[in-house]
Amino acid sequence: MIWYESGASDAAGSPCTRKRRGGTQPDGDESQSGVIADDALQDQHQYSPFHRIQLWNGSHFVKSSLKSLGLRIQRSHLPGERCPLPNKTWGDDFVVIDYDQIHSVGLDYCGCGRTSKGQVEQLLERRLYPATVVNPKTAATFRVLELFELLQYESKLSTYEFYQTISRLTDNTGLDTLKDRYPTLLRIVHQWRHLKMLKRTGRGHDPVRGASETRPEGWDKVEKGLKFLYALNLALDANFRMKRKDCSSEAADPGLSKGFVYVVEETGFQEHLKRHDNDTEPKSTCSRHDAVNLADMRPGQGYASSGIATVECSRHNSKRPLAICDMKRGERYCYMDYITVLSLQLCLLKMFLISYDIACQWFINLFQRITQIDQSCPLLQPDVEIRFLVPKFHLPAHIPACRNQFAFMLTPGAGLGDGEAPEHGWGELNPLATSTREMGPGMCRDTLDYHFGDYNWRKIVRLGDSLLKKMVTATSEVAEHVIAHQELEATLNADQLQRWKDDVIAWELDTANPNPYEVIVKTPTQAADRQITRIKLRSNALTRKLEEWFSLLQLYIPTSALLRKREPQRKEGPKPFEVKLWLPSQIGKSASFDLSLAEIKYKLRNAQAHEALDTLRRNLQIRATLYDVKNRWLRGQGANTRALNAIAMVQARIAAARDEYRQARAALLALSDLLAYPRVDQEFLPLQDQDIRSMTEAEPGQGETRRTLSWIWRRVNAADATEQETQAAINETIRVEWGKSWARAQRYEEEIKLVEEEMNRTLRFFDWKASSWRSKAVRSGPIAPEYAEGLKAYAERQAALCQSLRESFKWQWKGVPSLIKSANDEVERPDLFYQRKQREFARRTKTTDKIFHSCSMPSPPVPESANAPPAV
Repeated sequence: MIWYESGASDAAGSPCTRKRRGGTQPDGDESQSGVIADDALQDQHQYSPFHRIQLWNGSHFVKSSLKSLGLRIQRSHLPGERCPLPNKTWGDDFVVIDYDQIHSVGLDYCGCGRTSKGQVEQLLERRLYPATVVNPKTAATFRVLELFELLQYESKLSTYEFYQTISRLTDNTGLDTLKDRYPTLLRIVHQWRHLKMLKRTGRGHDPVRGASETRPEGWDKVEKGLKFLYALNLALDANFRMKRKDCSSEAADPGLSKGFVYVVEETGFQEHLKRHDNDTEPKSTCSRHDAVNLADMRPGQGYASSGIATVECSRHNSKRPLAICDMKRGERYCYMDYITVLSLQLCLLKMFLISYDIACQWFINLFQRITQIDQSCPLLQPDVEIRFLVPKFHLPAHIPACRNQFAFMLTPGAGLGDGEAPEHGWGELNPLATSTREMGPGMCRDTLDYHFGDYNWRKIVRLGDSLLKKMVTATSEVAEHVIAHQELEATLNADQLQRWKDDVIAWELDTANPNPYEVIVKTPTQAADRQITRIKLRSNALTRKLEEWFSLLQLYIPTSALLRKREPQRKEGPKPFEVKLWLPSQIGKSASFDLSLAEIKYKLRNAQAHEALDTLRRNLQIRATLYDVKNRWLRGQGANTRALNAIAMVQARIAAARDEYRQARAALLALSDLLAYPRVDQEFLPLQDQDIRSMTEAEPGQGETRRTLSWIWRRVNAADATEQETQAAINETIRVEWGKSWARAQRYEEEIKLVEEEMNRTLRFFDWKASSWRSKAVRSGPIAPEYAEGLKAYAERQAALCQSLRESFKWQWKGVPSLIKSANDEVERPDLFYQRKQREFARRTKTTDKIFHSCSMPSPPVPESANAPPAV
């Protein structure tokens, strides 16, 4: 296969190629069709001996073969040139499997001494892969193997289905019975993909492969705040759909890849399992995780394994080397420990972020278990920093203590990662399970190696798009979260804020310190609400004094009597709460009065708006607490009904506070226009329904990473309540939410730095890879000249490919510096951010209006001729 890369491989005349100056150039058209005379048929198909032939029998065309018409395929000679001493294949019934037909051909080897190559080499030089190395009687074309390789990677098509398709293309009637070549094709495909894997990894050039050097100088001496740029992000998971039946044995099917790529070497793995065969998995101290409680579950009768486990790079969704193993039973710790240790061999990094669905349980006693596997593991080094995390999608299933300790958003250096990389890969791999469950152990491991290799390759060639998408997301949203955090900090006490920052930094340096994201005061009491209810009941008595109010109003604003007379009269008298009081904010400029009254009214409405917001905030936190208690502790219809009634009462108070603030704001805007007070509309923002949410709630469609704090918690001091217990609860909630707001802003800023470094690292990787391939172009030792030329040609082609990918990504990322600069400018100048948001809103509004008008346009008039009655 290496020798074929050289130009000398065409000396014997490859199908459909002719020698030209400077290399080989395709010259034949294998899709040609037409009627050809018998005497010209053999000459025309010397270069294309695998065409499908139909013979005219006098009335119609019937299927035939070039062998029956006398065509002989001569190896190691130019097409059309006959060997003086041809050696026919054994039995003269050679079969070639091509992508559109199974051909029976007449094939002769060279016996005249022109070549010293054996039968296998003579077949390979014509791009035919033989089924055996001794007297082969079957071969498959390179093009059918290349087609099936990519087809299975994309569609997870089984070898049996592919063979049946070719068999039916050959004969779809069953009249021409062919010898079953499916086992032969299965063996050929297995060997082909293994050799291609070795070839692509450079084993034909250099049996010893070195580690890549993509880290810049001084990477291990960066300041502590930038160590996350050179951290390794790992994600662990198991897949129970990839179970395998007990249909063979290691002796009958040992496999070809023995720990070469992704699946671990079986002998060492089995020895490790024997040492832990009697271990009992500890029960979960968190939620009832099936991964923990069902760890000792057997795979079922007739099955040898219950699935596979993996370790991946969670930043780029790529499989790690030696990071996949079979699970003989459930998701046991001994499986995950083993592949974690093996995947970190030769790793020199000093910081690790490891995510796992049950990391809160798995990390307990992890270092003791790792010590029994490999005492030189990088995780055991004294200067290593490790943080354990739970993927974002799985985190809500954990108890509150885990949600705060193992959250990606609250972990420094995690950026915008989510830890769900294995889940993305399982969705693509699961269709392959119908094939692998019927395979033997060796064949199954090799198949997984091939598919994961293709999976990683597709991730590499798509790094240009994926990293650019991450950068666009981070730079477009970083300003929003940084500005929101700054606005929240502006409402807080400076001394208190500094204490909170010290607590957060201390926890980030050592998680043994108190967690600043846990709320200490859980539930505020209802004493303040009872007091407010009594005040409201007393205030209702004021509605009976409306006439007295209007008498006093006429003394201070005489023109109010005239305004009352101008009101439209209703048949039935207005209800007390519907009577218009004609306050200064309602009078406005429609009548003259003393502006000092408007100033007094403005102060009252100002206090009313703040009090309404305070009531709204307090009841939102009470509602959040009630929902949390209901979801976590209440069971049964009666308890849930009582909880829903309590929540409904709180919701009614929220609605009342909402209406009170909106009325007070409308009055303040009217009075500010009368008194010429500036920026009132910016001090009291409009209260939309989506703004009415607790500190822990997000807008619809937002996750924890993109969640922003509602302005009711940022613009106005929320910690000025008069009730001591309620104030303590709100202060505690503000402390936690300030910490989460700070963490969100930090994660977005980290993501920009991470993606920028990953882009630079990708370019450095391609430079190193191209240089590595070019260094392998020349190999010392006694090798044939044509083999040396093949080595050089393949190495140069791979180096050129790496260089092309590098240049493509570099061109694709040319606008990244301007994106980063724009994001930094918006953080430093919030007005730029708000201007961008206004432009985006105007653009969306314009698009929506265009769609609305296009949908509401009247249908065109129907021509009169279309409505005319049919002619008689």
